[in-house]
Amino acid sequence: MTSTTDTHNRDVKTLGEKNKEHFDRVAAEVFKYPWILRLCNEVSEELRQNIDWIGVSAKQDESRMLDYACGNGVASRISVIRGIDISSKMVEQYNMLAEAAGFAPDKMRAVHGDLMNPETTPSPELNTPEFNNFDLVVLCMALHHVEDYAGMIKKLSERLSPNEVLLIVDWVAPSESGCSEPPKFREASNGTASSKMGFTEMEVKTAFEQAGMVDWRWKWCSGRTELPEEIGGEQQGFFARGQTADNK
Repeated sequence: MTSTTDTHNRDVKTLGEKNKEHFDRVAAEVFKYPWILRLCNEVSEELRQNIDWIGVSAKQDESRMLDYACGNGVASRISVIRGIDISSKMVEQYNMLAEAAGFAPDKMRAVHGDLMNPETTPSPELNTPEFNNFDLVVLCMALHHVEDYAGMIKKLSERLSPNEVLLIVDWVAPSESGCSEPPKFREASNGTASSKMGFTEMEVKTAFEQAGMVDWRWKWCSGRTELPEEIGGEQQGFFARGQTADNK
């Protein structure tokens, strides 16, 4: 007999499910919002300015990059890559962008998948060589949407070849940045769900170390980003990177 508690537990959606539903709804329009366009451009410029700091191996055309929670490809403007997103509609937008930019699918494409809950979004392709042994993995402005951020960092590190780089781009915790925190950050007014507004350096460093990564680096983005007041107002971004060990 099914208990009331069991029924309630099935009805309670995870952060991933909430965000999947939200981005499926808004995929066609979300990257037309002025503040999101501004954020995308700022992140793209920061990536370009910090290529040497990130420390990607100089493999030229042979480099392989995974863009997780790829959205419409903001972080993918710096490399030929493979993308994964929990929202099928965001994957469609990503692949449309790649095609419009002249990239063939063998050079740039994304698939629907969820590393944290693979049973809810089955994607056999994620178990193939095409989606493993990357030279660079990027998670851009998505870690705060993940319930188990340390688990996500571990999962992403497992997609890298030995001695290669994981890069996280996200928000600095208000306790360190001095920026304001919205009173209800978990269910933002824009419809997304977040586990927290931002991260301290020690939180991210500890997660990288628990994943067995070395050569830790952390830096703030060069300027603050203006978000709508209802989701936090002015915020400070960060870059965090680490490498897999040689004996991964």
